[in-house]
Amino acid sequence: MSELGLAERPAEPSGSGADGPVGVGGAALAAGTRSDGMRALRRAHEAVCDWSHRMTGPESFGSFPYRAVVDYYRMVGKARVAPELVALLRGLRIRIDCSGRGRPWSSPDAWLLDRWLPLTFTDQPMAYDGYAGHKLLQAAHWEGDDPERAEDLLLAALLTDLAEVELEALAVTPTTRQRTRTGAVLRALARLGEYAPAAGVPTAPLAAVRDALAARSDDRALLRAGGEARSAVRARVPYPLARAVEIGLLPVTTVHDEHMFIRCIQLFERLFARQAGALTDAIEAVHRGRPAEAAAVLTAAADRLTGATGPLYRILTTMPPESFAVIRDHTHGASAIQSRPYQMIELVSAKREDSPHTPAKGPLFTVVSTLQEEFLQHVADWRTEDARRLREAMVRLDDSWRAMKRTHWGVTLKIIGKVPGTGGTAGAEYLRTAAGVPLFPLLAAV
Repeated sequence: MSELGLAERPAEPSGSGADGPVGVGGAALAAGTRSDGMRALRRAHEAVCDWSHRMTGPESFGSFPYRAVVDYYRMVGKARVAPELVALLRGLRIRIDCSGRGRPWSSPDAWLLDRWLPLTFTDQPMAYDGYAGHKLLQAAHWEGDDPERAEDLLLAALLTDLAEVELEALAVTPTTRQRTRTGAVLRALARLGEYAPAAGVPTAPLAAVRDALAARSDDRALLRAGGEARSAVRARVPYPLARAVEIGLLPVTTVHDEHMFIRCIQLFERLFARQAGALTDAIEAVHRGRPAEAAAVLTAAADRLTGATGPLYRILTTMPPESFAVIRDHTHGASAIQSRPYQMIELVSAKREDSPHTPAKGPLFTVVSTLQEEFLQHVADWRTEDARRLREAMVRLDDSWRAMKRTHWGVTLKIIGKVPGTGGTAGAEYLRTAAGVPLFPLLAAV
């Protein structure tokens, strides 16, 4: 097998008898030495080969050795994985025909393996979806009876996983930077009810986290409160979602901060997907002559976005610029402007003469109508009160959306300055300009 090195720091985590920092600004707790990587590679390779020999069909997919492969990838970083393991996983995908063409997968295990295997590939330039595992995190559709609850549980599971990682790092390396990061994550977790209310997480453990933070408790109290909140969330998350979160993060480097970065990207992507869904639901309601229903949908969407923006971006502000420089150097080609839900939000809101999206930056969509068009077409047919409420809801969502983009601009400016963006944009300057673009530019004339 190929000889392996580690991406940033070829040493064991602190607490294991090795030199060098871990946690914020340092290496991931999962990182290992060269010999650790060789052993992990051998375990992963043997586990996949063994499973491949025993695999009989889709009914075997649930027993795939995810843990061995994920542990290896996180130990060395995807930029340094052995090509023979990547080749084995590519061949496996071809062999079991996981493309899904011509047949929908009848079980979550088959669907998960189909979506997960491409994440292990090391193609360059890197694609945004492949970097953050967005297609895998569409697993909420397997909980079809209540998709809103499933999506909120997915948000809760993603944030809880991040809390677990940062709490473990705090226990090992109680530095000021790590304490700040862990506190930011726990504050976001404590406010979960504001942007994931349908998850139904018990309020008591979240309140205990808030109390521990407000009292400026010592690390032991934070670890205890955070652990109890984590357990409360995990007890509610169904299998497909829990599995998708467990396997859906394969960092490119061994920098500790990349785990946080990917989880935040995933959280925002799911939030954007909810916003896009709310807009399309509102269009349908307006088209059917139900402006009050559309107003309620948009108001809830604005509340969700407002509730999430502050806590999640506060986590991102704890990213050390030097850590992001390493991550950025390994992820050329992957850019958030390739986000499909983000594009959908702006495309279904209003027609725009100059779309900021091009095929090189991401997929293009064709929409039959936009919310602004539907509103302008039907507003004269409604009672004045219904029209006013819907207009206010649209303004509220627009305000929340632009506030989110202004915050994104500020965080980007703090972390990377004015360097060009990874998606071919002007970086922070592009975000500053984008923050001034309204979702509904003609609404002010109504």
